[in-house]
Amino acid sequence: MKHLFFVGIAGHAMRGLAYAAQQSGNQVTGLDVPATSPGSDWLDEHGLVWTNISSPALLDGVDEVIISGGTAASDPILVEAAKRGLPVISFAEFLGKLTKDKRVISVAGSHGKTTTTAFITWLLESAGRQPDFLIGIQPFNFDSSARLVGSDIVVIEGDEYRASTLDERSKLQFYHPDVLVLTSVEMDHPDVFADLAAVKARFAEVIAAMPPNGHLIAWSDSAAVTELAAHAKAPVVLYGLQSGSVVGRNISYTATGIEFDLEIDGHVLGRLAVPLFGRHNVLNSLAAAAVAIGEGLRFGDIAAGAATFKGAYRRFNVVSMPTSPVTVIDDYAHHPTEVAATIQAAKLHFAGRRVVAIFRPHTYSRTKTLLHEFQHAFGEADKAYITGIEGAREAGQEASVSGADVATGIGASTTYEPDRAKLVETVIADAKAGDVILCMTVSGYDKLSGELAQRSAGL
Repeated sequence: MKHLFFVGIAGHAMRGLAYAAQQSGNQVTGLDVPATSPGSDWLDEHGLVWTNISSPALLDGVDEVIISGGTAASDPILVEAAKRGLPVISFAEFLGKLTKDKRVISVAGSHGKTTTTAFITWLLESAGRQPDFLIGIQPFNFDSSARLVGSDIVVIEGDEYRASTLDERSKLQFYHPDVLVLTSVEMDHPDVFADLAAVKARFAEVIAAMPPNGHLIAWSDSAAVTELAAHAKAPVVLYGLQSGSVVGRNISYTATGIEFDLEIDGHVLGRLAVPLFGRHNVLNSLAAAAVAIGEGLRFGDIAAGAATFKGAYRRFNVVSMPTSPVTVIDDYAHHPTEVAATIQAAKLHFAGRRVVAIFRPHTYSRTKTLLHEFQHAFGEADKAYITGIEGAREAGQEASVSGADVATGIGASTTYEPDRAKLVETVIADAKAGDVILCMTVSGYDKLSGELAQRSAGL
C-alpha cells in the first residue's frame, strides 16, 4: 500500500481515479484550491480525505504525488515535493502504470470521447463483463467516473492534450491501447498545437505504437481520420453513416432519442433505440457498437445495453421538468463543431420549436484561433446569447479576443451579454412557451441551465 497525494483532487476524472486508488487499498489524500460543489460534496460522500488549504505538512508520509493536467508548475505543493525528492507524475502516467497489464480500450478524438467511452463501458457492464474504466466526466450509469477493481479489461477516455504542465506528452500516449477508437480529428487546443498537422502527428504516434493484433476503430466519413487509419499496422474497422463495416441506416430522431438500423458488413443485425440526441450521437453509438462486437457481444446484448444507457453529465442533459413550457438543455459543447452539432440536435429532436443558444467561450486561444468557425456555428439557432470568455488557464490574454467578437460575426439574432445576472433576466424576459433553451457553458456558468429551468417553469 502507498500513500498517494492527489493535487486537483476535486476534478471529475481526478476524484474518480483517487477513489479507485483508495478502493484498491492505497491511502489517498488530496488538495484542491478552490474546490466547490459538486466536486467537494462528492469527495466527502465517498470518504476521501482532502483539504482546500495548501501546506507543506500535507506531504508528510506521502510516497507519490499525482497532479491534474491544470496544476501549475509553480504550485507551492509541487515546489515542496521537489524539495523532498518525492516523485511527481501526471494523472495520465499514474493511470497508465495501473493499467499496463490489462487489455486497454481507449477512445480518442477531438469530439465524442466522453459519451463513447461511457457507452462502451456500459455495454460491457450490462453484458456482465464488469470492466475497469476511467471516464473524463460523470457517467449516469455509474456512481463514479473511474473503477479499478482488478478486471482484465479497462476502458479509458484518451485525450490528445498534454499530460501536465510538467509533461508535454499526450495523456493518450500513456495508455498503450490494444483497441483504439478514433472519433474525429480537428484543430483544437492551440495553446499546445500549432496547427492541424501537429494534432494529427500526436494521434499518429499512438496509432503507430498499437500492437499488430489490436484494432483501430475509425470514423469513415472523416478524411483526416481515414488518412491516419491508412498508416495503422493494426487491423482497421471503419464505421459511419455513408460507408464502412459498421453503418447506421434509416435513422429516426424522436422526442426520446435516436433509432437506427445497425448494419455490419452489409447485413442489418437489427434496430437500436438509444436515449441520446443528435446525429453526432448516432456516430458515437456506432463506434461503441463496433467495439462491443469486437469484444464478442451479441446484438441482443448491445440492444439491451443501448436502451438503458443514460449518457454522461453535461452531455445534452434535459434539466427542465417534462411539464415545463420551456425545455432547458445543459451541454458542455466548447468547440465550433460541437456547438453546431448540439444546436442541430435540438432542431432535429424538437422540430418546429424556437432554439435559443447560450454560449460561453472557453479559453482565449481557442476563441481567437477558431473565431471564424465559431461565428458560423450558430446558423441553425433562432436566437443566440454570447457571454464573456472563460479564460481558465490563460489569464492575462483578455485583450486578444472577446465574446463580443464572436457575437458580432454571428449576426442580428445574437446578443452579447458579459454580465451573468443580466443574461438570466434578458433570457427569461424574451423566453416564450415552446422554446428550447440550450446552455453551452463552462466554469462559473455551469449552473446556469438549472437556474433558467427554474425561472422558466412558470411562464
